[in-house]
Amino acid sequence: MTDRRPVLLGMNNPLHVDPKYALYPAPVGCTGYRIWQLLKSRVPEVTRIDYINTFDRRNLVDGVTWDAGMARENARRLSSLLRGRVAVTLGTTVRVALGLPELLIHPQEIDGVTWRQLPHPSGRNLWFNNETNRSLAAMLLESLYLEYKGERYD
Repeated sequence: MTDRRPVLLGMNNPLHVDPKYALYPAPVGCTGYRIWQLLKSRVPEVTRIDYINTFDRRNLVDGVTWDAGMARENARRLSSLLRGRVAVTLGTTVRVALGLPELLIHPQEIDGVTWRQLPHPSGRNLWFNNETNRSLAAMLLESLYLEYKGERYD
C-alpha cells in the first residue's frame, strides 16, 4: 500500500539531522510540539503517537542549519514524490523554496499535489497570536488528522 498520509513540510531540524525527528513533538516549544498542540486544541485526545503516526513529517533540509540552495534542490524532487497527496507547508521559506504562490489555508492543486500553507508556527510568528488564525490552522490539522488517522502504509 502506498503512503497516503498528509505531509507536514518544514525547513530543517536545528536539533537533529535524522529525518525521523522532522517536526517531532518534543522538546516542549519546538515546531513539532506546537503543531501537535494546535491539533490537540481541536482533538484533545490525540496523543504524541497518534500525531507521529498520522502525519508524514518531513523537512526540506535534513541538517541542523538551513541551506536555501539545498532546499530548492530537494523541493524540485519533492512534487513527484508527493503526487496524489496533501502537503502542508510551514512558513514562507518552505513555500518560496517550492515555488508556490502564497495562499494560506486554502488548497492548491499543483503538479498532482494538494498544497496547503500555514505560516511557520514558531513562537516568533505573530499570525498565531490571533485566535481566528489559530483556530483556522487547528481546523486544517484536525480535518487532515480525522481523514487519515489509522492509515497504514508500506
